[in-house]
Amino acid sequence: MSPMPRRSKPAEAVRQFANVSERAMLLRELGVLIGERRRAAVMALALPSDAAPHQRDEILSKIRRFIRADDLLCMLDDASLIVVLRDVNDKSGAIGAAQRLFQRSSLLQILGASQGSSLAAFGIVMLPSDLPQPSNVLLRAQQAARYALRTRARWVCWNDGPEDLDGVLMSREDTLVTEVIQGLDRGEFELFYQPQLEMRTGRVRGVEALVRWHRKGTLVMPNDFVPEVEAAGLSSALGMWVLRRACQQLAQWREEGVFCAQVAVNLSAAQLQGDLAESVGRILEEYGIEPGRLEIELTESAEIPDPEEAGTITRRLGEMGVGFSLDDFGSGYSNFLRLRSAQFAAVKLDRQFVAGMLDNTYDKEMLRTVIQFCRSVDIQTIAEGVETPQQLEALRHLGCDAWQGFLCSPPMGGAAVTDFLRHADARQGVAVTL
Repeated sequence: MSPMPRRSKPAEAVRQFANVSERAMLLRELGVLIGERRRAAVMALALPSDAAPHQRDEILSKIRRFIRADDLLCMLDDASLIVVLRDVNDKSGAIGAAQRLFQRSSLLQILGASQGSSLAAFGIVMLPSDLPQPSNVLLRAQQAARYALRTRARWVCWNDGPEDLDGVLMSREDTLVTEVIQGLDRGEFELFYQPQLEMRTGRVRGVEALVRWHRKGTLVMPNDFVPEVEAAGLSSALGMWVLRRACQQLAQWREEGVFCAQVAVNLSAAQLQGDLAESVGRILEEYGIEPGRLEIELTESAEIPDPEEAGTITRRLGEMGVGFSLDDFGSGYSNFLRLRSAQFAAVKLDRQFVAGMLDNTYDKEMLRTVIQFCRSVDIQTIAEGVETPQQLEALRHLGCDAWQGFLCSPPMGGAAVTDFLRHADARQGVAVTL
């Protein structure tokens, strides 16, 4: 009689065995750090209870890509992951690392947080600590993470003190993160659209998608919440929502027989990392949108965190056919070297220069210089914030290619911009003769 074939262990059993082995190694390494009084951040990532196995595996894989080789990473159980970052000097450094891991690994997108799931959350314990045992350090980090998850914070940093977690004063993120995620869940965000017109013909070049937030019954403009969203590491979650909604709108216009050449979507420079190109490709495929009908406007409110990675991502998107424009050129970190770093098809002229061009020689000459340079290297120029016929005529004289602003229309909701596009042919002459 031939021997019975050996039955392979179920995947879950293999996972549990791996967790036991990884936990033992983690405890040993953590013990060395504690014994040597080394500075480090011990971070426990608490995942929502409804996280699927493939989501946990993807999170583990992605976080591993964004930590150093000598840092520690271990999946303790199905709802808890431990990251130990060596040589982190203080809490602010640990908190910054947690925020970057959230954003770079696209945790909210993996978990579908904008579609109803609860948050993932970090609990942070700093070494050296008052706890001499590695297992107690892990337990405290996990407790802090569960507390953060329960209170819908993004992270909680445990201060040395009483064991009663609810009674100790802990550093924690403010309520903005919670409000943004809940706002996405509840449909509080909306896209408005502002037409962009060709200077020479008056035809509609496309529309720019602009996010608005109906927060507690008040319509909040981007300048009042986007900088805080970026600082909190939420720009990826909000940016992907905007991109998805804009592509959904393009698909809806196609079904209704309404033509729109392209939609421009604002992304923060901080989003040029991770799997952005793959995420954009999936959304375009989902809605059947040609890549050339999407233009990504890169805002320059923050320095690009990894220029080399950002260059790789913009090249990949460009190869797909996605267009790029550089927003608010002449302000922030924008400069002529930045134009060379990516294949920008257009430059958006900052509204501050447009507003001052009639009375301020510096502003007018700045615009002239940028327009002439862009024309020489075959980059279009789009003026923002055009409000008067005099501004429009001056921009036409300088050779600007396109414009947008209240002179044509303020940003409009979906129904209003749909009506505008339906009647765009009848309005072409108006845009030129204003």
